[in-house]
Amino acid sequence: MSAPARGAYLVDEATRQLVPPEPPWVGRVQTVIDEDEVRLVTPRGIEWTARIQHLRLATEEECGAYDAAVPRQAQGVRS
Repeated sequence: MSAPARGAYLVDEATRQLVPPEPPWVGRVQTVIDEDEVRLVTPRGIEWTARIQHLRLATEEECGAYDAAVPRQAQGVRS
């Protein structure tokens, strides 16, 4: 994979755990550091650096789950 664009949804396979079983993290690209690394962020704002060689594009389902997990601010009208 070449350096992804900012905002791309990616899965970091290096974060997968076998014991206890846990799927890899899905993140969005915040910063392209260089040709080998990017900075990703989870829906809750946790950032980490990932090596591009461990990344794959997120599926539609993974992107949807990411978007659903992003906290939304209550939008009200002031009176």
